[in-house]
Amino acid sequence: MFFCQMKIKIRQYKTDEFVNSVRSFARRVRKQKGCLDYSLYRNSEKENSYFLLGEWKTRQAMEKHFQTHDFEVLIGATKVLGETFEMNIAEVSKTGGFELAREQIAPQQRKITKRD
Repeated sequence: MFFCQMKIKIRQYKTDEFVNSVRSFARRVRKQKGCLDYSLYRNSEKENSYFLLGEWKTRQAMEKHFQTHDFEVLIGATKVLGETFEMNIAEVSKTGGFELAREQIAPQQRKITKRD
């Protein structure tokens, strides 16, 4: 599974325009082959800051998305409406629920116990 995360700070008074544009765009992207999710999140601690997160089955599906006209329009809109932009791409090494969380906590607990 692959993720593309964009951190975007939008110019003051442009947030409604940005959110409406992304809402329309995201509906189309979610229909693309290999797209698992495409969602916009507002940062509750930083004014006018958003995270756009795309989740893809394969690297190829994500890279195909980057070649679409829609993606080009999104980047253009971000340049016009945004103040800052950062994009991160990552591959997921593990997925799971509470069991995976417990596995991640357990090594930390063992380290603490060994020191005592």
